[in-house]
Amino acid sequence: MIRSTWLIGSTAIVLGFLASEALAGEPAAAPTPPGAKRETSDDAMVDYKANDMLNRGLELLELKQEDRALSLLSSISRLFPKSRVRFAAALALGKHQVGKHRYELAIRQFNVLEDSEDQDQQAEGIYQAGICYYNLNDYEKAFMSLRKVTNEFPWSVYANEAYYYIGQCHFKLGRWAKAVEALEKVGTSVPPSTAGDAFGEAGQRLFVKAYDRDLVVLMSTKEKVKVQLATKSGDKEEIALEPQGRSGELYLGSIMTAPGEPKPADGVLQIIGGDSVSVDYLDVNTESGKRNEKRLAAIKIVSTASLGFTDGAYREYTKGVFGDQEAFIRLKDLDRDVSNERDTVTVKVCTQHKMEKEVDVDRKGVDMAEKKEDEYEVRDSVEVKLVETGPHTGIFVGTVMPKVASSPEEIRRGDTALSAMKGDDIVVEYLDESHMLGREPRVVKAQARLLIGQIQDVKIEHREVESIEVKARKSLIEAKIFLRLGQIFKEVGLTKKANEKGDEGLDRAEEVIRTSLKASLDRSIVEEAFSVKWELLLVQDKLPQAIGVCRTLMELFPDSTLVDRALLKIGLAKSEGENPGEAIGILNAVINLPKSDLKAMAQYQIGLVQEKMATAQAKNSGTEPDLSQAMTSYKKCSEAFPDSPYAGESLDKIVGYYINVKDYRHAMELMERVFQDYPDGSFLDKMLLKWCIAAYRVGNLPLAKAKAEQLLSEYPSSNLASKARKFQEIIDRKMSGKAPAEGGGEE
Repeated sequence: MIRSTWLIGSTAIVLGFLASEALAGEPAAAPTPPGAKRETSDDAMVDYKANDMLNRGLELLELKQEDRALSLLSSISRLFPKSRVRFAAALALGKHQVGKHRYELAIRQFNVLEDSEDQDQQAEGIYQAGICYYNLNDYEKAFMSLRKVTNEFPWSVYANEAYYYIGQCHFKLGRWAKAVEALEKVGTSVPPSTAGDAFGEAGQRLFVKAYDRDLVVLMSTKEKVKVQLATKSGDKEEIALEPQGRSGELYLGSIMTAPGEPKPADGVLQIIGGDSVSVDYLDVNTESGKRNEKRLAAIKIVSTASLGFTDGAYREYTKGVFGDQEAFIRLKDLDRDVSNERDTVTVKVCTQHKMEKEVDVDRKGVDMAEKKEDEYEVRDSVEVKLVETGPHTGIFVGTVMPKVASSPEEIRRGDTALSAMKGDDIVVEYLDESHMLGREPRVVKAQARLLIGQIQDVKIEHREVESIEVKARKSLIEAKIFLRLGQIFKEVGLTKKANEKGDEGLDRAEEVIRTSLKASLDRSIVEEAFSVKWELLLVQDKLPQAIGVCRTLMELFPDSTLVDRALLKIGLAKSEGENPGEAIGILNAVINLPKSDLKAMAQYQIGLVQEKMATAQAKNSGTEPDLSQAMTSYKKCSEAFPDSPYAGESLDKIVGYYINVKDYRHAMELMERVFQDYPDGSFLDKMLLKWCIAAYRVGNLPLAKAKAEQLLSEYPSSNLASKARKFQEIIDRKMSGKAPAEGGGEE
């Protein structure tokens, strides 16, 4: 990794390779923000007391005394509101709630970490909240949190994990191309403190990251940043870097590596065992005033070996091998591919058995000593030569046959045969000298059971004794079932049936609430009971009663994570009523809450309500709708909550407005920004179609065709795909000189 600075502002460049875990990142932010107050002795004493309480709470959690532990940890922020330890307590509480699958409660705790001065804590809190949204199947909010990590903390180890879950979200949504794109970026960020030689994993995609504040100008000029790569073995390639995030300072590019002979400029970086790669980057303007100065970075290519026993086709790994039959061994290590021929590797294979401990029958009582791990003794060992499956595959295979002996006297150590007895394990060992897991050689082992005879299945039965809390949970589950039934009946118009199921559900929910007044129930159960109750009242169209339940919850638990959800639900119900304007006040109440992750959605819904009202008013008066208020609300949403998915949805609405008023150039400029800032938006297929229309209407046929093709390529299952094909046909006829059909290019 190479760094240099130059005079324009406080600009800096960081150039480096990134692959798997050995990657280069941009400069670290200062650990203490400018102007931060120096810690005093009083602050230190407060932190000491808070930390002591934190340690006691964590200890109680380990001892399974959860009520006391949670009470203690929750008290830290109240007793020590200015202590930094409160963030560690919130993180511990959040992780505990995740373990209990209470993701909404966990999100509340993780959001606390956004106020921390420690950027690692901020990144972890946002990342953990994103994982909670992923587990709740709320992929849009998961994108919002995870992209915030990759945009604001690209140097953080959590950025790597965030890319993985971004890929998983796209996979769940069926966006295969975007899933692959995100998963390929896993491993492209490491803490900026990484020092020493850089390492990259052979056979994997290699990433190059450039951090240069001068590159901001390229966001407007659309110029490409290019770097040259060269391997020690002779391959040379050039790759273009793409901007990451909204700042325009960070650029990222990648190229696939593969074992083989050098083939310059073929788009793949060919490498061999022990190879290294260098990068050249032309720094146009440095802080010292120099121009066109070359920046160099280098990386050593290594391969992290994998080893195991497989089936006869060397495909599937197995945990058992049969005695007196060939056992198949497979090793993958591209470091050992050093020639154009089939290379060989030697591994050690041994049989081992568990050593039996002598039991002193005279000793009585209970042995309180720590339980020690089982000790094994090697019975026999041999060396096995593995042969590469072909030139430059890096995969080595071979076989060994364990001979089963009936007694220890039959074992002959030192010969070429591998002896074993019933109950033994067979182990293969290999010394991996270069890998991504550290700088020192490591021993890679794989173990399998020697199979002789059959192993009987074991059946375990477990019964739990019912308690008040179990009964409450049971009633809550039943209430949810009746809620779902009521919603289904309401959707199909069976109002009477919906009301009946609502009454049955209300009986269960109220039973839980009554029980909470008599006995101490877990707070999450009580909160959820209130939530189900107002949902049931909304099914019965009893809006005033639902609002009353919401207020009761706010009085009992003013910090509840469900209050904003209740208000939003009521606002949405109002927006569907005869006076949708009443919803705006309730939605503004959500926005005015001190903390809520639904503010962006509430602001977006205000725009929808205003658009609905303007459309209805125009229909009654026979005029064009005045959407200025709605557009102002959408603009406010995109500016106040730029990291939310509703920011992109709002911009989509604004783009549609520009197209309707025939301001196509402004629409295309805005769409370009949207695709840069919201790569995971669920609305991008609609945006691509609008882009196609706008480009067609300004006469840019090649761009219109490219956007139609992009929609079909990236969103083949979109319900707009048929329209995109139609536009593509119209554009093709126009480009070939044939006039399009009547209405061609109209949405």
